[in-house]
Amino acid sequence: MTLNRLQFETSPYLKQHEKNPVDWYPWGKEALDRARTEDKPIVLSVGYSACHWCHVMAHESFENPQIARIMNEHFINIKVDREERPDLDQVYQPVAQILTRGGGWPLTVFLTPDLKPFYGGTYFPPTDRYGRPGFGRVLLALAQGYRDDRGSISERAERLTQAIREHEEWSPQSETSVPEADTDTHTDEALLSAARDLVQKVDWQNGGFGGAPKFPNVSGLSFLWRMGLCSSVPPEDRSTFREAVILSLDRMRCGGIFDQLGGGFSRYSVDDHWAVPHFEKMLYDNAQLMKLFGEVLAGEFSKELSPPQKERFLSGLSLTLDYLKREMVSPSGAFYAAQDADSDGEEGKFFVWTREELQAILEPPEFEAFCRFFGVTEAGNFEAGQNVFYLAHPDEVLDDALSNSVLESAVQKVRAAREKRVRPGLDDKVLISWNGLMISGLAWASLAFESTRAEETRALAVRAFDALMDASVISDPRRFLEDYAFMAQAALDLARVDPSRAAFYVEYAAAAMKEVHARFTDEHGLGFFMTANDDEALISRPKSLYDQAIPSGSGVVYGVIQVLMQVLDCEIENKWTRDSATLIGVAKDHSFGMSEILSSILLSRVSPIILKGAAELRFRAHPFCFVVDGTTSPVQYCHRQTCMTGEFQDSEIFRELFLK
Repeated sequence: MTLNRLQFETSPYLKQHEKNPVDWYPWGKEALDRARTEDKPIVLSVGYSACHWCHVMAHESFENPQIARIMNEHFINIKVDREERPDLDQVYQPVAQILTRGGGWPLTVFLTPDLKPFYGGTYFPPTDRYGRPGFGRVLLALAQGYRDDRGSISERAERLTQAIREHEEWSPQSETSVPEADTDTHTDEALLSAARDLVQKVDWQNGGFGGAPKFPNVSGLSFLWRMGLCSSVPPEDRSTFREAVILSLDRMRCGGIFDQLGGGFSRYSVDDHWAVPHFEKMLYDNAQLMKLFGEVLAGEFSKELSPPQKERFLSGLSLTLDYLKREMVSPSGAFYAAQDADSDGEEGKFFVWTREELQAILEPPEFEAFCRFFGVTEAGNFEAGQNVFYLAHPDEVLDDALSNSVLESAVQKVRAAREKRVRPGLDDKVLISWNGLMISGLAWASLAFESTRAEETRALAVRAFDALMDASVISDPRRFLEDYAFMAQAALDLARVDPSRAAFYVEYAAAAMKEVHARFTDEHGLGFFMTANDDEALISRPKSLYDQAIPSGSGVVYGVIQVLMQVLDCEIENKWTRDSATLIGVAKDHSFGMSEILSSILLSRVSPIILKGAAELRFRAHPFCFVVDGTTSPVQYCHRQTCMTGEFQDSEIFRELFLK
């Protein structure tokens, strides 16, 4: 079989398409020059290796010789891994959103040779189906239009390009800021208004936000949790915010979105109650959830968890840690990117079971206990009588030793049987930004654990951080804003659990912010660019203000700035000073999409507590406290450039944060 140009790429996603009859190019000079030289439009196909619908479109269309012939004859065809080039994905994703009122992957966009989009969408079936036009028909119509009606194509491309630029270059004007004398009061009121608006979107029956499909949206939950820690917030609101977070995490932990056998969270749930997931497991989802579970468990308000909830939260963290160690750690210690939704050509095949399959491997008492505990029925909750496991009776406590041993025996047998199945594909890219998120997640999880499991988790985080100091383990030489932002945040989180190296971690974070200041700052608008000054120029330079599947890079940078401003001279502080008054006026009206920025504004209002010395757990495990030097004795507590020792526990900030 003839291989196309993708055979020379390292991306697992691109290599999935190396045997397609489509004459694929990777994004680069060769493809773009050919499009201009031959005056051909471009088919830009963006996806990722763990994406189920990307696989479907590949099998239906890109492996179809007739469709491939049309693509090769009339278009220059470019395949992009969105995890390697998030900038391209962010620039062109609005095309699908504008034209189809929905986005996602696979992203399919048609470009002129000068890279302006004139049509696009997500998944196209090979023939007319699901109310969508067939891909073959779309290709022929667009090829004819480009050949015979160039004026209309050019006009459409200009309109879409302008819409993209307006979307990316949008920057609120200064009139949204407030007079300096009223800033603190205005900011506090705006933060409370944003949190109240966000909590109104909570599904109080099932947890999370909104209906199906349901995503974890961890940035929103994290903002609510932090607001729930602030004594300046009315007590009834604080309680409501924390309750929303605990409910949401518990429902996810009990649901099928969590792999009850092997640990780890899937990307999202196709229903509104977390029962049936879209089965791919992404490093960034598990990282963010580990961090938030860790914050809840390690903090002062873990007492609000019921005993069964606390056990579920801890066991969920422990199972996820096992999953990471078993399947996601590279030889260097850094983490792989994702695990596929499909195995053996079918979505979820590795994870789902019929009653008959279980009955064949379990003794009758084991079978009965397992089915009751994990909600297994004859009809199933997935396709063709198959079951996605969930905790059917989450608050049931098995006090009887025999019942526990029977259930545990059943679980071990089903796990062993699952290990014999064809495993989902692994995307073994090492992405800096996602590793940064996971290092933070592990640091917080280690604060939640006790004894040896805590040390094991901490060591895993430290090893991953150290591995990323070696550029040879990283999959892509490009650097985006999120690489610097998430690794800087990871460094500050690691200082909590590795205080003997805290000064090193702070220096690392400061160096990262120096790079951000020099290469990513928007001098004329809010936030930071996703791409550096010297990166390839696209039709628009994407920003990183909004939370998406990962937190806003700008929001995380703003949070890191708050810490560094307290401990050293920070050039990038000027950017925060310019943006801060305007930011709250914008973010309060976009609480769902700008939660990470809201969290950074909240941190600025509280002002970080800087710890010098090996402070006790309750200080290191508070999201507003940061360790910058673990060697000082006695421990010093610094707030707004004023440092205290023992008298800190008599201070106003102590009472605000720890005595509620």
